[in-house]
Amino acid sequence: MAEELTKGPDEIYCPECGRTIQRDSRQCQFCDTDFKKLFGVDRQQDPAHMGYGADTYNGSQDGYSSGHAYGEPLPQTYPAKSKTVAVVLAIFLGFWSWLYTFKNNALKFWVTLGVFGLIFIITSSYSCSLITDSMNYGGYGADYFSGSFIGFIIFTNIISFGVWVWSVVDNAIKPESFYRDYPAGK
Repeated sequence: MAEELTKGPDEIYCPECGRTIQRDSRQCQFCDTDFKKLFGVDRQQDPAHMGYGADTYNGSQDGYSSGHAYGEPLPQTYPAKSKTVAVVLAIFLGFWSWLYTFKNNALKFWVTLGVFGLIFIITSSYSCSLITDSMNYGGYGADYFSGSFIGFIIFTNIISFGVWVWSVVDNAIKPESFYRDYPAGK
């Protein structure tokens, strides 16, 4: 099977089964795909005489305008993104909206997720220590709502609000070309 994944200069990939076949084949010897029926053209004809305009014929021996040889796997493409969708996601999901354009916003996403993870761990351990102290010294819950804990919760909520504003503004101020040309847009 490994020899089927590599191809020589006179071979192409079958668009149906993906195996390598001779470049001048009229049909695949493995899956019997007839290229004339599949593409509606005979590959042996000159593409300039088959109704292709000068703008679609790129002069390659295959006559396809994609810039890739016939039967070659196409490069991965990404659909265009929408700035409106990005801003709406930021409004409702905060920093999670950076997953929409993850290829360009990965660092912001992971740093923010790490900060929120640390805040969660600190808040959880602080809450557990307050509850444990309260249970050990009586008056269950009296120390839980102490001023220091409420202050800490307010501080973490300020950080959360700041990150939310940052994600909304970050998505809103990027030019439309950033989303249209994703992931190449800057």
